[in-house]
Amino acid sequence: MLELEPFDSLALSLHHGPGVFALLIGSGLSRAAGIPTGWEITLDLIRALAALNDTTESDDWAKWYKEKYNVDPSYSDILDKIASTPSERRSILHRYIEPAEGEDTRRPTKAHRAIAKLVQDGAIRVIITTNFDRLLENALREIGIEATIIASDDAISGAVPLIHSRCTIIKVHGDYLDSRIRNTDAELEGYSSEMNNLLDEVFDRFGLIVVGWSGEWDTALRAALMRAPSRRYPMYWAARGAVASSAADLVIHRGGRSFSISDADAFFSRLSDTVDALRSANRAHPSTVAMALALAKRYCRDDQFGLEWAELLANEAKKIRDYINGPQYPSAHPTPEILNDLVNAVVAKTETLRRICMLCARWGTVEASKAAIKTVRSLGMRGELRGGYTIYSEMRDLPASLCFYWLLAGSLARESWLRTAQILHEKIKRDDEFERFVDALNIYAIQSNNWKFLKGLENRKTPASDFLFALLEKEVPDINYNPQETEDLFNQLEFIITADFAHRRIRKVEEGTGPWFWAPLGRYMWRGRYTREMSSPIDLPNLRDDSPILKAGLFGGTSATAKKVALELDGFFKRNAGSFY
Repeated sequence: MLELEPFDSLALSLHHGPGVFALLIGSGLSRAAGIPTGWEITLDLIRALAALNDTTESDDWAKWYKEKYNVDPSYSDILDKIASTPSERRSILHRYIEPAEGEDTRRPTKAHRAIAKLVQDGAIRVIITTNFDRLLENALREIGIEATIIASDDAISGAVPLIHSRCTIIKVHGDYLDSRIRNTDAELEGYSSEMNNLLDEVFDRFGLIVVGWSGEWDTALRAALMRAPSRRYPMYWAARGAVASSAADLVIHRGGRSFSISDADAFFSRLSDTVDALRSANRAHPSTVAMALALAKRYCRDDQFGLEWAELLANEAKKIRDYINGPQYPSAHPTPEILNDLVNAVVAKTETLRRICMLCARWGTVEASKAAIKTVRSLGMRGELRGGYTIYSEMRDLPASLCFYWLLAGSLARESWLRTAQILHEKIKRDDEFERFVDALNIYAIQSNNWKFLKGLENRKTPASDFLFALLEKEVPDINYNPQETEDLFNQLEFIITADFAHRRIRKVEEGTGPWFWAPLGRYMWRGRYTREMSSPIDLPNLRDDSPILKAGLFGGTSATAKKVALELDGFFKRNAGSFY
């Protein structure tokens, strides 16, 4: 039986399940930055106490303290005696954490920057830390990521939900600039109900990677790990040297695996590089993608390159068709693992085509856009497979669906309603009929399993939408779009699909040629309280007949049809609101 080394197993898990694991880091991570551990601070405080007793030299300060006070030295006890209030303790800790003027230490280390890279790549989204410092926040800020910081109970109540935050840092002991930090035994013995509830959510829903935390002193954090009911994802515990007995108990309780590392810098650097290498092995070579994007920017904006543009599109489409129609396309009994591998393969195979489609929709000529749309139409391969499992037949449309969404993103960034309508209403062959892109290629048209198989998204209400958004968020910089506005762009994109789909569905119901009313919903449902007025990025009832969006032919093309869509969606949203609680 094949048994992977713990590190290899962890790297593969991060690659195949981005966002599935939370990270738990302790003081060992910041030690390389010159920030002392709790024990080192304890010895320094003992030296200060000894100086008050006219003692300035000792080979063993811990022994001196025990002989002087007849108790073993305790960081908590000493700090509690020296500073009786949290504000005083914060002032003492400040000098251990904040770098002195002109000092090069106490800056983010290789480990902090490697973690930031894992966050940037989407591998890690939730980080729990016992550290007071801000080294991790600074490392993330260096690469343009502003994390959600939770360091107090009031921050919990106002925080973005974990599933919607690119990165959340939970500082269970507080922040060194906040007087409410926790560092005495009494303060570490228990957390508030708000913090306990948050930790319960993390430990229940995420796997866990522990680095730089001994598990010895933090009673409340140990208790949170011990009471976690779920083992749906594993725990990995990386430690310098042997794992302490208390840590070993936690690993056994969680059914985890432990292994030894030389230091946090080497471990996280290797982990980040390995995950990146695994991702690169499953996608086109970066230089190939970069070259295609550069050519696309040139070809799609000038019709004199019409031949070159057509060849570029055709070559990329052929690669995709060769995979879908080739022996590597799965046929065995569908399992979550096989389906995730299939999605990952399609994402990799379509990367170049979908990105150049978005570029074309954003900046290309009318003729170039028509060629891109025609290429997407050629990828509609669902009807070409007879027999076999239904899900594999449906998934043959995934390449066309991805490119369809990327075309829409580019046209909306261009603010061209005519081009948007053209993309939505283009026809694709289905058996002996033709269907509009918006009806056949919206992601929920591939609905045999509602996308609950996606790793890390099994418990999401809109797993397919979250999958698409995470992918688009990484690639929207191709069109120089403000990354901070990507979510608004995606919400608008999904709502337009919902509303335009709804218009056609209403007509079919009224004509008696279609079933009951239904429309594909998206992650925009989280924007408000699950009503059209709160959730929708477009004010349907107030659109006028001469508005550009209706003149382009969307939602039926008239204010009356737009109002009818709004009315039907009102009821539909209310009927489905419970699905999003």
